[in-house]
Amino acid sequence: MPAHNKSKLDINSTEVINTFRAYDVRGIYGKDLNEDIAERVGLAFGTFLGAGNKVGVGRDVRLSSPSLHKALLKGLIASGCNVIDFGLVPTPLLYFGTWFRGLAGGIMITASHLPPEWNGFKLADKTGITLSDGTGLENVKKIFFSGNFNAPAHKGSISEDDIVKDYVEFVSSKITLRSKFRVVFDFGNSVTSIVVPKVSVKLKQDAKFINKELDGTFPNRASEPSEESLQGLKKKVLEEKADIGIGYDCDGDRVAFVDETGRIFASGNITIPLLAAYMLSQNPGKKIVYDITCSSAVGDYIKKIGGEPVIVRVGHSYCAYEVLRQGALFGGQYSGHTAFPEVNCADDAIFGSLKILEALSWSGKKLSELVDMTPSYFTSGVVEIKCDDSIKFKIIEKIKKKSRLTSYKSIYMDGILLYNETGRVLIRASNTAPVIKINSEGKTKEACDSFLAIGQKFVMGEIENG
Repeated sequence: MPAHNKSKLDINSTEVINTFRAYDVRGIYGKDLNEDIAERVGLAFGTFLGAGNKVGVGRDVRLSSPSLHKALLKGLIASGCNVIDFGLVPTPLLYFGTWFRGLAGGIMITASHLPPEWNGFKLADKTGITLSDGTGLENVKKIFFSGNFNAPAHKGSISEDDIVKDYVEFVSSKITLRSKFRVVFDFGNSVTSIVVPKVSVKLKQDAKFINKELDGTFPNRASEPSEESLQGLKKKVLEEKADIGIGYDCDGDRVAFVDETGRIFASGNITIPLLAAYMLSQNPGKKIVYDITCSSAVGDYIKKIGGEPVIVRVGHSYCAYEVLRQGALFGGQYSGHTAFPEVNCADDAIFGSLKILEALSWSGKKLSELVDMTPSYFTSGVVEIKCDDSIKFKIIEKIKKKSRLTSYKSIYMDGILLYNETGRVLIRASNTAPVIKINSEGKTKEACDSFLAIGQKFVMGEIENG
């Protein structure tokens, strides 16, 4: 466990300012954030919620999490909030505990899928939905930097709460499996291993586990589930002749899958159509929400099978609130995040993985067959071009102005989407990294390559022009 980080960080430094991103607060421990920052986040969020309110807190397995946890709690109770400490849990349990216990908000100490030297804070409102820039995080940021914190006469309190049992019971009651599967779970040495084995017992599945031991250095694979990091899971699926492999990220808000043939997939371009086919078969005509980075094949397929597609900007809170507002069956993102009304649209990859298992059980097919049924166009995948955080959004605005002069149709929801009947390209600044992302697709490979070249020319031209 790292020692308490005594180094002072200038609150107004670029490093600290940049820890406040579009969806959370995150940085490298000791460089961008430390215990002083954690305490100040507690003060800011506690002030945002108001003295006397109850706030849930959870943490992941990172080595810096215990000391950041202690400092965060110090700030929260100093602001007058009463802390309900859920302890070491996956992020979905912090969200679940927040709305299930009727709390005013919640904070999860985690850097999600990032490497072990990173850490941070995900903030949620009373519904268990994450605060983003535009849905409340900007107000917490303002309080953080202004220093205008509550200073009540009496501090708040701290009490512990074991939320795991309630979560296991609740989630298990929302999943109906018609078959018993051989499932291999890969926990990446992190906190999903605290919960998922209990759920698999409740659902009576033939479950095998790898990388179950908690270790904040993530020794066995990278914390992000990907083609590269899930080779061990693929090997185990094939060895066990399993029906499906399920691999989670460090905090349990993202998941990837391995089919029985060893193919690895995580993209919403596959999981959203797969789930849509199952859920629309039981609820025809309903809406399904997906973000603008998904392939246009997703919307085309939803229409084809009798659903109504709804596009939103990137970001889980935007997707979740749109599902609730539209009364949609569910929402999904290209990155793999999901929003299901059954869990109050909280960002929960554990529940999302169980819904895939449920869809598989009702289909009567193998997972590879379901994957092969999902539509696809030619795609470039996400191409990243490095661009400093201080100018990346300015670059996007310049491209937006020039793109209006082209003959392409356009959508300016989250970045720039240019398209015609042959294909499209999406150009957007990353909300979490110093890069601009380009993603092209086409109904032919030539169209896909052409749109990618258009996107690259726009971005590189503006970067070179400064």
